[in-house]
Amino acid sequence: MAEGANRTRSGLQGYVTHQSFKGMRMPATVQNLVMRDYITRKGAQIRLSVGEYFFDNCFVQLYSMLRKLDEIEGIVMCSLFMMPTDPDKRRWIYDRFLESGAALHFVFEDIVVEDEEGVRRAEELLQMNAALDVAPTQIDPALLPAIEGVDTFS
Repeated sequence: MAEGANRTRSGLQGYVTHQSFKGMRMPATVQNLVMRDYITRKGAQIRLSVGEYFFDNCFVQLYSMLRKLDEIEGIVMCSLFMMPTDPDKRRWIYDRFLESGAALHFVFEDIVVEDEEGVRRAEELLQMNAALDVAPTQIDPALLPAIEGVDTFS
């Protein structure tokens, strides 16, 4: 019998970061409250959260958690935007979950990665967000057609 094969998975484990994500910085205590509420609503056992080191683009603790996916039902993060920005690194992480049978939960986006559909939803949201980041936020008034009786659009 393979090592760990007779173990039963228990609980969802939180992952918190001290870095900002999507322009937001949330204290770890607030992240833990959000995740605790989410896990409770899911009816799962809560496991102590793991906090990431405070270095830009650092995912050491997350990668460490991936080694223990055979022991837990999954990992919960407040946001998908806490994941690495590199698509290849994200795909590697998704694959660890898909291979293990554990789930990756993103509370704010209401996405669970437990199959390719979850991966598709997560990546589609990230692509839409990237497009919005470069989309214009206003129209040059000179490009607007003249409307009789209206001298401004502001």
